[in-house]
Amino acid sequence: HKWFLLNIISILVISSLILSSLGYNKKDIFLIVSGLTLSAMIFNFLFAKIMKKRAEKTINHLFAKVESQLFYDELTSVYNRKAGFDRLLEEIARMRRNGGNLSIAMIDIDNFKSINDKYGHLVGDRVLRHVAMEIKESLRVNDIVSRYGGEEFLVILPETNEISACFALERVRENISMKPLDIGREKIHISVSIGVAEINFDEHPTEAIKRADHALYRAKYLGKNRIEIASEYIKGYSCL
Repeated sequence: HKWFLLNIISILVISSLILSSLGYNKKDIFLIVSGLTLSAMIFNFLFAKIMKKRAEKTINHLFAKVESQLFYDELTSVYNRKAGFDRLLEEIARMRRNGGNLSIAMIDIDNFKSINDKYGHLVGDRVLRHVAMEIKESLRVNDIVSRYGGEEFLVILPETNEISACFALERVRENISMKPLDIGREKIHISVSIGVAEINFDEHPTEAIKRADHALYRAKYLGKNRIEIASEYIKGYSCL
């Protein structure tokens, strides 16, 4: 506002002095200065609007960038570990408030170290992105996917019991195994092992993750490319 007023005052003073020195009478000076002042006001208004839009665009871009760094994994574009755990806490609170079921799954890429060793880390990064995309595309919009660490992903399935979760994740497993990744003239066949756990009403989230992890280890031990459920009712239940 100060800059705007100073700009207008400067135009008034300078234009009045110039017109007076050129021999214009007071009436002509008043009309000309009024026109210049109006033009300056319109220009300043439009300039301020443009600058405001640019500032808002810059601020929104910075907020989006900060949000992305805070909540999303840079490589795979799914939630990072902390954001995924926070979403799990939210879903547990919702389940306790409204009732219903809530299941989680730990997904691990089979033989990922061998892929990295054979093809290099850049190809390993492509595999991670490919798997993350297949997980998201195979699940519902309201299901939550986060990169838990390395080649491991945490999936949260609201309003889903362990059996329904098993069927949903079988679709994930199948889609990944049926879609090899093209690397030049070669195709990399990828598979995942999955451990599923339905969260109990009073269970701490880390305990549920631990149970899903144990089911995942069992899937690895039994041959990989399979799903195991950490069921409290059925010991060592497999989806296959």
